[in-house]
Amino acid sequence: MAPPQPDALTLSLQPTPVEIRRCSLWLTESCEKQAVPPGPTGKLDLCLNEVLANLIDHAGAADFSCPVDLTLELADCGDRGLATLTIVDAGPAFDPLGVSPKPLPRTLAEAEPGGLGLLLVSRFMDERTYERAGGRNVLKLGIYWPKGP
Repeated sequence: MAPPQPDALTLSLQPTPVEIRRCSLWLTESCEKQAVPPGPTGKLDLCLNEVLANLIDHAGAADFSCPVDLTLELADCGDRGLATLTIVDAGPAFDPLGVSPKPLPRTLAEAEPGGLGLLLVSRFMDERTYERAGGRNVLKLGIYWPKGP
């Protein structure tokens, strides 16, 4: 796992429901300061919330003692920008990119709570990578946006 760029923004948190709000504020403020447009910022924030909620629901209480580390890196890709959010946790090995999302329900009566977070991540993010490194899950989510004139 490569170390973050020197100008990357980082945050460490305990994986608890209370901390999800703090993560959203951190991400939104960080993106705003770096001139990331609201659309990509909102999609990145929604995906972060889904990933953290899944981690809290499925990782197990023993993993709450280890912090989750977030890193936001921005890149200039010519005519577009790229925001990459890296989420590193000590939960059990889990590759969310290897899971087939559940099909969407055809009716409201068929709908069940949960299960749409991975679908949102796959639809909203332009880049997604996963690796297990140093006993930790490393999920990278990236989104592009066109730069203005």
